[in-house]
Amino acid sequence: MNISVFRSRLLAGVFLAASSTIVPSTAFFMSAAVAYAETALPIIVSAPQAEELIAGGARIVDVRSQAAYAKGHIPGAVNLPWQRLNVSEADGIRNEFASDATFEKEIRAAGLKYGDTILIYDTTALPGRAYVAFEYAGLGEKTHVLDGGVAAWKKDLSTEAVTAAASDFRLDRKNDIRVDKAYVAGKVGASDAVIIDGRNEEAYADGHIPGAQAVPAASLLNKDATLQSQPVLTALLQSKGVAPDREVVSYCGSGVAAANNYLALKNLGYTNVVLYDGSWDDWSRDPRAGQQVSLANYTFDGTDKASDGAPQFLDEAAVKALANDPGAVVVDVRSPSDYEAGHIPGSVNVYWDRTLDKDRVLLPAEQLRKLYADAGVTPEKRVVLFTRGGLQLSHSYTVLNLLGFGKVDFFTGKFEGWENGAFKRT
Repeated sequence: MNISVFRSRLLAGVFLAASSTIVPSTAFFMSAAVAYAETALPIIVSAPQAEELIAGGARIVDVRSQAAYAKGHIPGAVNLPWQRLNVSEADGIRNEFASDATFEKEIRAAGLKYGDTILIYDTTALPGRAYVAFEYAGLGEKTHVLDGGVAAWKKDLSTEAVTAAASDFRLDRKNDIRVDKAYVAGKVGASDAVIIDGRNEEAYADGHIPGAQAVPAASLLNKDATLQSQPVLTALLQSKGVAPDREVVSYCGSGVAAANNYLALKNLGYTNVVLYDGSWDDWSRDPRAGQQVSLANYTFDGTDKASDGAPQFLDEAAVKALANDPGAVVVDVRSPSDYEAGHIPGSVNVYWDRTLDKDRVLLPAEQLRKLYADAGVTPEKRVVLFTRGGLQLSHSYTVLNLLGFGKVDFFTGKFEGWENGAFKRT
């Protein structure tokens, strides 16, 4: 029996023998962690542990961009940017897996095969998209991650490119950890499952899957990009009801933070974790799916204003047709973090919640006009509001209506051709 299988079976025994309550005691978490530490190296390893793996023949894979790799990488590392195993967008949903044919091609070119011990690294302890891709390919059982990323490697880096001898890898041991919207909907309110949202608190508050718990992936890291200590992670997870005896469904805005949370949980020994890869991109565009908002109620005084004509719900083609129209502007009213992660090309961001003051009262008209004007949104233009939730949409429409904007339409549907921040940054 190999070490990874032994580790999984031992952990399963620990979890079954432990408390049956939904949120177990700290002792429960600690006992699982101790058992884990005593059996094998964790998934996320320190630099000295990484050196042990390399000395034992581990294959090193740098999953950063080609440009970052060229500037300096761990000696012996091949370069396989995580984006090559993903696509920027598929059917309006960002950061989806590439085709199986692409997986085979890229993994062969990197010289990897089943049975290899693999060490991957990026810029942080959580290169989630790379890790879940390796999991999908059936390589996850013997894949480790360098804690803290390349900065944690204190020895000399190399600028000499490594070309591996191609392997004969065939994708015949797939381990698909992904679930779809229907599956997630079936877990809403389930006592034996918990849904976690890996986005930041602002995006979570603006709208999330009903019952989901906010576990921002960024909060799992220290300032130096290493993973938080086990006691800190334990306390955070306990506070959210995330326990080893519950299934964990991980999602975020587009699948990146969700994958990071997936990796962190697997590293802690959680065995029942699934990835909702479509994430909020997928869930939020279905008006029947429902959303929960964590923002306080608001109020404003009525204003005499009548609008000529009712708003239209535009389709994707109509929105794209406005791209070169100087008299039209698409206003994305989602949170800035959601907008920065991916948005309709040419759109501007005016977060709907910023139209309210600290007491949740609508800002004075002049401040509102300036807020919109600073983004290039003025009354003579045709405005198309984009968001995923009805509350955000109706609020923004009402505000613009009160300000005298005469032509405001809506778009809430699927859009293909996002400006994808995750791909653009690399």
